[in-house]
Amino acid sequence: MKQTFAVLAALAVSTLVACGGVEAVEPQEALGQESSALVTCSTSCANGTTLSCSGTTCSASDQDFVQCNGNYQYCPPPEPPPDCTNPSNMCVNINGTRCATPGTSRDCCVPGIPTGGCFCRSNGTWICTIPADPQ
Repeated sequence: MKQTFAVLAALAVSTLVACGGVEAVEPQEALGQESSALVTCSTSCANGTTLSCSGTTCSASDQDFVQCNGNYQYCPPPEPPPDCTNPSNMCVNINGTRCATPGTSRDCCVPGIPTGGCFCRSNGTWICTIPADPQ
């Protein structure tokens, strides 16, 4: 009986070795990789400010909006033109006068037409530019 058992054991071992052994093989998982690039979009608004944002997706429309990852930022609406019937909006009446916030700007009128612009200088006075006469 010992011989029969030995023969069966030898046969079983040789069968297992021939089939690749008894080692447990764990399935290997594929490693997923995720990558994303950060992009930045910006736009210049009509009032001189700049809007920008960063995200994985973005788009922009000049003087309108900027959008990142579905979140929108809109430019403020443009300022209405100055009332050119009011003498305080005339470029010649603004130029050289005091202003409150250096770096700000405003439109001004040139004989009845809102075509000029003034800039508040660092010394607290307006400097106005008047476009060349188109004639």
